[in-house]
Parts: sequence; C-alpha cells; structure tokens
Amino acid sequence: MKWSNVVFVCLLVSIWAMSSRVYGNAAPSSCHLSPCDPALVTGTLPNGFRYLIMENKTPKNRVQIHLDVFAGSALEQNQEQGLAHYLEHMMFNGSRHFKPGELIKYFQSIGMDFGHDANAHTSYFNTVYDLVLPSGDQKSLEDVFVVIKDYAQGALLLESEIDRERGVILAEKRERDSVSYRTYKKTLAFELPGSIIPDRMPIGVETTIKGANREKLKGFYDRWYRPDNMALVVVGDLDAGLAKKLITKAFSSMKARSDLPVTSPDIAWTPHKGVKPFFYAEPEAGTTEVTIEHISFEPFDAETVDRMLEDTVLYVADQMFQNRLSGMVQARTGGFTGARVYSGRYLKNVKTAAVQAECDPTDWEDCLEHLSQSLKQALKFGFSQAELERVKADILSTLDAAVQAAETRDSSVISDQLLESLNHRELFLSPGQEQSILAPFIKTLSIETVNRTFRNNWPEDHRLVMVTGNLPAMENAEAGILKVYNRSQNLAVLPYAQKSQKTFPYLVLPDARAQVVTIQDNVNGLGICRMKLANNIHVNLKQTDFKKGQLFFTAVFGSGRMGIPKKFFGLDSLAVSTVNSSGLGSLDQEQLKAALSGRDISLSFDIKENHCSLSGQAALKDAEQVFQLLYAYFNDPGFRAKSLALEKARYCQDYERKKRTPDGAMQIQAARFLAGGDLRFGLADPAKLENITIDDLSSWLGPEFDNSPLEISISGDMNCDEIKKLVKTYLGAMKLRSPATPRQPLEPAPVFPKGKTLKIYPDTRLTDLGVIRLVFPTDDFWDIMKTRKLSVLAQVLSERLRKSVREDLGASYSPYVYNAPSMIYDGYGMMNFVVKMTPGMQDTINDRIINEIKDVLKNGVSAKELDFIKKPLLNHLNDLRRENTYWLDSVMANSFRYPERLEWACTLISGFSGIRAGELTDLARQYLPLSNRALILVLPSGP
Repeated sequence: MKWSNVVFVCLLVSIWAMSSRVYGNAAPSSCHLSPCDPALVTGTLPNGFRYLIMENKTPKNRVQIHLDVFAGSALEQNQEQGLAHYLEHMMFNGSRHFKPGELIKYFQSIGMDFGHDANAHTSYFNTVYDLVLPSGDQKSLEDVFVVIKDYAQGALLLESEIDRERGVILAEKRERDSVSYRTYKKTLAFELPGSIIPDRMPIGVETTIKGANREKLKGFYDRWYRPDNMALVVVGDLDAGLAKKLITKAFSSMKARSDLPVTSPDIAWTPHKGVKPFFYAEPEAGTTEVTIEHISFEPFDAETVDRMLEDTVLYVADQMFQNRLSGMVQARTGGFTGARVYSGRYLKNVKTAAVQAECDPTDWEDCLEHLSQSLKQALKFGFSQAELERVKADILSTLDAAVQAAETRDSSVISDQLLESLNHRELFLSPGQEQSILAPFIKTLSIETVNRTFRNNWPEDHRLVMVTGNLPAMENAEAGILKVYNRSQNLAVLPYAQKSQKTFPYLVLPDARAQVVTIQDNVNGLGICRMKLANNIHVNLKQTDFKKGQLFFTAVFGSGRMGIPKKFFGLDSLAVSTVNSSGLGSLDQEQLKAALSGRDISLSFDIKENHCSLSGQAALKDAEQVFQLLYAYFNDPGFRAKSLALEKARYCQDYERKKRTPDGAMQIQAARFLAGGDLRFGLADPAKLENITIDDLSSWLGPEFDNSPLEISISGDMNCDEIKKLVKTYLGAMKLRSPATPRQPLEPAPVFPKGKTLKIYPDTRLTDLGVIRLVFPTDDFWDIMKTRKLSVLAQVLSERLRKSVREDLGASYSPYVYNAPSMIYDGYGMMNFVVKMTPGMQDTINDRIINEIKDVLKNGVSAKELDFIKKPLLNHLNDLRRENTYWLDSVMANSFRYPERLEWACTLISGFSGIRAGELTDLARQYLPLSNRALILVLPSGP
C-alpha cells in the first residue's frame, strides 16, 4: 500500500497539466458538469453511492476498479493523525468475506498480483483502493464487487491484526522519511501558517500509530466510510450496462453507520503579507533550492470551461518562462543546475505561482538574484510573439496526438483521469472535446492576453522567498535572504535577448543511396520485417495497433559499457547526461527543442551493458522527422563542454544525495563490492571528474556514433511501405558502417565475494533505517530458460519474504527478491534478497531470510505457491506483448547481433507457463547454498 501526498508531487515535480489537479472530498463527480465525455456512464444510488463507468478495450480483458473514499488525513482530529492511512492497511487484513490472509490469496488465485494489481493509497482528502481485474465478465465483476463492498463496510478490524500491522506501518513511515519529505513539511508549515494541513501528513505520527486500536479505527471507519461519501470508478474491457446493473445490486443495500454529517475540513491559514523570507538547512540534501512563490486562498469551485481556458493561458505563460529558465540552466547562468516554473491549485483552496532553481550551496545568492531578475524581467517586458508561437505549436501538436491515440488509450490512464476529475471537481473531457475547445482558443491567443494573465498571476504585494537545502546554517538567515532579494529587485533589467533560432533539418543528403541487400517478412511468424542495407545498417519493423498514431523507435549501436574507457569507469551516467544535454553539433539542446516545436517527438541517449541507444517515440505524422533526427545524430552528434560542466555539477549533487541515504550508499558501494572491487562497477567518486574533458568523451563516443554497427527498430501504428521509403532515403544516405560481430564475453569477469560482508555507514542523521541485502551468485543471461526460471524463483522467494518479514514479523514494509543476470560477463549474475529494517533487527531478519532459503533447499518449491505466482505473471506477460516497448527492447533491439532474441519471443508465454516447481527447487539447490552468500549491511552509524 502506498500513501500519496499530492502537494508533495505538485511542489517537487511541478505542475504541468493544463489545469492543476487537487484532491477534494465529497466533490460532485465530473458527470454533473458540462461538457463531459459522452462515453462516461454515471449514476448515484438512492443511498448516495456514486459510480462512473467507461468501456475501453485497451488492454484487452482488463478492468481498472477504484473505490474512492472521500476521507483522508485532513479529516482526522489531532488525536487521530495517521488513522486514515492505518485504516487503509487494515482493509487487507480481514473482512466479512475474507478472513485474515485470505484476500491476497484470492487475488493471486484469479491472476492478480498484490502490490501491482491490488493496492491503495491515502492522501489528505481521499483514500483510494485500486484493483486491476483480469476479466470483465459477469462472475469476475460480481466477485470483485464483494471485495469492494467489504472495503466500504465489511472490515473486521481485529485487534490481533491491528497489532500485527503496526510494525509494517512504522516500517513504512521509516522508509518514507527523506530529505525532500522533511523539507516539504518545514516549507508547508511556513507557507500555510495556522492551517491544519502541516499537521496532517498522511503517514501520521508515531504516537497515534502505536496507540491505534479497534475502537479508534472503527470510529473513523464508521464516520467516513459511508455510501454518500464514496464513489466507484470502473474502466476497461467490459459491458457498461452489465456493470451498472451489478453495481446497483451490490451496493444499494449499504447504509451509513454514523449520524455525524459529512463535512469538509477548514484548511484556512493566516496569509503572509509583503515579502516573507524562509530558510531551512538540510545538510543531507544534494543541492540548495531557491524558490520565489505567490500563494493565495481560492474557493474550491467546480471547474468551468472559462476557468479551463484561463488555466491554459497560465500554462502557456509558464511554458515560455520555463523555456527561458531551461536556457539559463544550459548556459550555467546564475549557477543554476535545474529550474522549473509552476502555477496551479492544490489542497482544495491553495492557489500558487512559483519559480524554483537548484544550485550549489555557494551559489545561492547568485541563484536568487538571477531568479528574481528573470521574474522581474518577464513581468516588466513580457514574452515575445516568437516565444508564444513555439509553445502554441507544442500544445497543438500534443492535442492532435492525444486525439490520434484516443482509441487506444490505456484504461489505467483513463481511470486515473477520472479520479482526478472526480476529486478535483474538474471537467472530464474526451481528447476530441479538449481539442475542439482548446485548439481554436490557442490558435487565436494573443501575446497581450498571455502577458496580462501572467502579470495578474504574480501580484506585486506578496512574495515568499525560500532558500532550503545543503547550505550551512546562517546567522540571521532570513534577514540575509531578504537583503539579497531586495538588492536584486533594485537592479535595472533589460528586455529578454532571445537566442537566435535555427532550422532543422540542416544537413544535406548525398545523392548516392545504399541499396537494400536483404529483406525478410514476418520473421518467425512475429510480424517483424527485417532489412539489411548495403552500408551495414540493419532495420526491424513491426506494425502494431497498440497505440494509434504512435511510433516507437530504438537505434542500437556501439559496444556500450563493454567498451567503456578506464577513465570513465563508474561515470557512464555522466556520459549519458552530457550527450542528452548537448543536442546536436550545430544545434544545442534548447535550439533543437525550439526547432522541433510542433513536432511530437521525444528522444534520449543511453548506454546499456552491450550497446548504446537512441530511443524515443513520436506521432505518426512526424515519422520523417524521426529519420531526420536520427540521421543528424549519427552524422553530427553534439559533445559540448558547457553540457559536460553542467552534468559534472549535477553528478556531484546527486552523489551528495546518494551517499547520505541507505539506498544511495548501497548504489555507490555495493556493486563494486559484489564485483570483487572491480572499478568498472559502482559509482565513481566525484574527485574523478576533474580529469574528464569533453575531448575524452568525444574520443570515446564519437567513433561509436560515426561508424559502429547500427540497427534501427521501429514498432507502432505505421504503413511499413511508407517507412521503408524513409529507410531508403535517410538510412540509405548514411556512410558504410562496421559489420556486426558475434557476442564475445567481456574479460576479465568480476569475482563474486563469497562469504564476505560489507558494512556501509551512510553520512546521515537518520538513525532508524537500515538495509540488509543477502546476495548469491547465479548465472548470466544467455540461457533464456534458466534466466526465466531464476526470475520466477525470485518471485516465489519474494512472496515468502512478504509473508515472513512483513506479515508475520511486521519488520519491513516492502521486502523483495530479484535476480540480476549479466549480458556481458559469462557466468555472472546475482540473486538479491533486500529488506529495509530498523537497525538492530539485522540478525533477526537475516535469520528469517536464511530460514526461508533452508526451507526451499530442504522442502523445495510447492506447486501451489508456484501457481499463485504464475497466474498474475502470465497475465502481465500477455499484456506485455501488447506493448510496443516490449517488441523494441526485448525482441528487436540488438537482434542483429543476437538473433536468438527473436526466437525467445516465440516462447515467452509457453516458456514461463511450462516452468515446474521441481525445476525451481533444483535451481535453488544449485545457486543458493548458504556458503555462497555475500552479506551487505547498511547501518546508520559507524562502529
């Protein structure tokens, strides 16, 4: 079960939706608003229970079901802080029709995976229970509505189960603690002084969690879990009429169990006046954040078309400002290493406008000054017509792409949008309706309107100026912040100097074309067309109807980490980010984005174990631009010194964050330990960055782009004949590449540290969170059936750990097991048992893990437990085969080097379904002898 904090997401990730999203309680569903998607079926039963149903065929035989209870942490009394979230957990621990432990078994028996297909989350104003049903037939719906009704009114709330779950919730609370969470709580208390919200974090407080009992939980349950305070969202491959009939039958008999009225909490605060500074030092943060913000109270009214249009204007303005800040980041202006702009509504009544930038702690004054000056500049002089046209083109392209893909929208996406609409009192529109409303409006939107709306969003009488993060504590910090801000405001600003715009494409194609030398249709009956050009470029095409109007592509080239130079050991992520932020040789990243405005294309570079890649997706209408972009990357790649400098700064910031957290410290040190100290593994110390130059990067990756073996795979809604013409035009124009060579294992192979222990002590003030990781050497990737069996064995062991460590011991929130086979080192792979825990529990948990392993070695894997794992696994694999990314990443990509990947796709379902319990037992006995293990402990303080 996850607990969500919508504000946290809005503030730290930023708000990019056309109209902001907020949670509310007892809000009228969007079906009561006009206009509304005509495909939506809605209704309210006599007892007040509401339902929203929508038929959708993607994916086939799947139904998304959400019970939305309009009760979250904001409705708790002071002595109840955490009960809403505690109650969410208890719904899985015994109800009218499912004794404790039976519900998860029921999910597994029908092919649902607990955590993936059955989950829940608690926020300030809502608790939502999520189910993904593997069938939409009548029996499946009838059965699952029994589960939903039990959530709504049938929880047993047994004292024994409450006591057992207490440890799990405390473990979750420990795991949720983080630098960003602590900063968010402090910042929210400053932003909303006197409001109840800062004291209503969904996870709750330890005293309430430790003191929770049946009486307290049942009091909250009876008061808020009532039919007129909840709604059911059902989306998927089903008959809406049948679903409506079954909902009426199942839920009409529900009655309120409390006479107390359903009320909305008052979250009012005492607003700040004028300019108000705020400082919070968080030594464990990797960066310092500088924020300038305006906050005001706004009534929680239902969205109208007029308000949607107003929010769209703000979005346009924010995007123009964002483009400016992104350019400053790339230019290293003001010491920025990241910047974002956001406007919107959250927490029902909070309306905000904010600009935020990240920097190193020594640069905070410069950062604040430049951020303040940039905002002042935008408010005084406004934005230009050229800036507006760029954003307009991008939005219109996005709207068009949404309409093209509407027929194959995923049910999970639709149901999430319905929940947002329901809880945020927003319009729920089809992509066609959104386009019909927004496209004409955007096309005629004037720069004068945008500039006026942007200024109105930033009234001059109020600013919150916040500096948080890893800068040292300062005497009179708030006075210092105010001094810097006022100084910056007194400086004169000049109009924005827009960077020169460049066109794309800019390369001239040669007259000569390499011919297609071989072509194979329907390879292995997979619907894949394979081509080879005379210049040694290989092409794979698969036409699909999974996503209408969308193409997905991957270009595979080079040797990846197999060919990494010694100077870059542990720094491949630096190389990846530098290439991604460099753009092309003749266009930097921001110029490239501007040149591609109006084209719905995404592309990113990556370095994998045995290859490099350029991957992305695009609207079908932009297919030619995809080929133009690939042609440009391979003929004029960008390696920029400014980008390298930016990514070095970001790497240092990220390293600082990681070394202070259990997960991050594990990432830095564990991989190298498990490879016997091999420097090719783990993350390099930032001190190594001093010796890395852009020439180093170019000399490594330049030849990879220039002439290494190249294969391009495309999957999606396309006419293959049209794509073949583009292949001949653009790929045929490329020069001769090196031929592909058979797989050769990389030598020397790492040496696994059998019997050894590594203790890691992160530089953190957290004293109540540690990690234990038991690791066993297994095997490499290339015996595919062995790899599949080891992955299933890991799932079986994960389920055992869930029961033993989470359910029985209550010592960890999310223990898990996974197998990680290598694709480049023969015989190298690892089975990992990972448990986050309270320090001091490591011996107990180690014993639990070892006992589970001993039991598997002695008694083997049972057919029953394998069957519970298999059913949801096969359901997910069938869904996977209806995803373009599967065909790209798991089948076609690199098949020119490894043609066996095409054979594996033919046996995906049969291979996994044919796995037997005895085979897993044999693998456990082969690879899990206790003498083989290595142990890693992450503890909060040194010896």
